[in-house]
Amino acid sequence: MLQDALTTLGLLRAAVASSRHAPARLRRTQETSLARLLAHAYDRVPLYRRLYDEAGFHPSSFRTLDDLERIPRLTKSRLRATPPEDAVAAGTDLAQCTTVSTSGSTGMPLQLRLGRFERCWHRAVAWRVLFEHGYRWTDRTLEIRMKRGASYAVQRFGVAAKDWVSILAPPESWVELLARRRHDVVIAGAGTLHDLAVAAAATRLPIRPPRLIVSDSETLTPATRRLVRETLGTDPVDVYGLVEVSDFAWQCERRAGFHVSAASHVVEVDAAPGRPGPLVVTALGMRTTPIIRYETGDLAEMSTEACGCGRGLPLLARLHGRAVESLALPDGGRLRWPVFHELLGERADVARWQVVQHDPLTIVVRVVPMRPCPGTIPAVQAALRTALPAEVAIRVEAVDAIPRAANGKQRLVVPAP
Repeated sequence: MLQDALTTLGLLRAAVASSRHAPARLRRTQETSLARLLAHAYDRVPLYRRLYDEAGFHPSSFRTLDDLERIPRLTKSRLRATPPEDAVAAGTDLAQCTTVSTSGSTGMPLQLRLGRFERCWHRAVAWRVLFEHGYRWTDRTLEIRMKRGASYAVQRFGVAAKDWVSILAPPESWVELLARRRHDVVIAGAGTLHDLAVAAAATRLPIRPPRLIVSDSETLTPATRRLVRETLGTDPVDVYGLVEVSDFAWQCERRAGFHVSAASHVVEVDAAPGRPGPLVVTALGMRTTPIIRYETGDLAEMSTEACGCGRGLPLLARLHGRAVESLALPDGGRLRWPVFHELLGERADVARWQVVQHDPLTIVVRVVPMRPCPGTIPAVQAALRTALPAEVAIRVEAVDAIPRAANGKQRLVVPAP
């Protein structure tokens, strides 16, 4: 336990320090780490030996990040179809590994094995985001999740103390706990934060504004950000990551784009800067189950601008969510999430929304009005009409609530089966 704690602290300290490294230094770090990871994966992981041999690629040909496109990508389907013993490094004792499972938003969860070092690495790269925003070891955190996370002995002594609550519990109970325990940090998915803010607005309980609110797992819409900021008194930080590779992109204090944790991850966007494209990620610290040039299934835009905060990290201009969360149009084109984000996410009279496509010619838009307003539904209908082809029928419904998916998240766009 002590060794794990020291390893985690060392990784965390190095990660936070890397934010101030010059871009050229970060690039050299990535190139050195990736060259070692490629050689390790090819020599010791059957999955990568087969993948690279099939493509005629050998790790010795990698020199700089300019060679990234020569490295074959790893798809979720290939990783999912690979037996566990072929996806982990030779000599790994699977009984000593921790198994983590993705939420399975596509209906097919993915399981990965983490060794002792990877467990420390995952914790360090996630905590790094908190420390970038002034987290202190004496802070008390409220985390609202579907499943309870790990607890540690030091937390009994007030170090990184955390209260875990179930996403299935009544939001009023979250508010009561927040008011009573006066948490410094709140961490939850965007939809959960929305429910927390609504419940807080309806109570008379005195709530001290948390110093830090972190939104993850789901898309943080402008309406939810505004509601959380106005009700809880703190502007939430949006964080992006995957269970497979931990958190690796996050907003700084300027809330303008997402900084990439370059010392721990290599992030690519398969499109010109300023245009959306598939997001590909490499986890430089994972050696038990290497994740190299992994197709996330998400879309993002890379920025060429430097953030005014002074960090030398690469910057994603925006995240567009999952590539599968788009609607097929009759002409063969697709309507992606950002369109609905622009039309619905900015509306002050809409608390929540969800677009469901039944077939290419029919969509239903569920709207939870912020307050009773007879003009909301016609206004939403008119706004959507400007973006959709005339032959697509639109039905807008006012509802009291939008149910969550089985994994506790709320899908904004649900395409036709």
